[in-house]
Amino acid sequence: MKKNEDLIQIYLIRHGEAEKSWDEDSDPGLSDLGKQQSKEILEIMIEELRGKEFRVLTSPLKRAQQTAMPLQKFTGINIEIDETFAEIPSPGIPLKERKEWLKNLFDKNLKSFEGVQENWMQLILKKIPSINQNTVIFTHFMVINCLVSWLENKETMVNFYPDNCSITKLEISNGLVRLSKKGEELKTIVQ
Repeated sequence: MKKNEDLIQIYLIRHGEAEKSWDEDSDPGLSDLGKQQSKEILEIMIEELRGKEFRVLTSPLKRAQQTAMPLQKFTGINIEIDETFAEIPSPGIPLKERKEWLKNLFDKNLKSFEGVQENWMQLILKKIPSINQNTVIFTHFMVINCLVSWLENKETMVNFYPDNCSITKLEISNGLVRLSKKGEELKTIVQ
């Protein structure tokens, strides 16, 4: 297959392990393990990005921004905060109920999303095809699942379980977005 010179690569990196769960803190930073994971992902990304021009986007949430910091420090590149890639919104859901609420979304049909969750999903699905250069995006479990489900024509939101600091690759060629490679999945799934 001939290498397309206009090929755009997008790297979706799930943030490192958070210091608290989503039902304990609405915006936790990274745990010690998460900080180590973010340093390890740097080595992989240096090889992936060697010789390429690229930009870096991150969710506004601490855990994503902190995961991006080693890459920013190493390259000196400006990191752009992009609300599009924040975790799925849960307005009005008390912290203690968020875990159960989130689990209920896993099998939900994408076409049945409404309100802020539908807007969140539509913004993601519009943003990705508009990217016009190689891009690294530090983001979240549900964002990655939204995109993978869309690209694989799946009906439900969650179809795989990307591990912390896993890299899911997308490609855009001739205006078409395709899933190039799913990131590593969690070894164990917490219920």
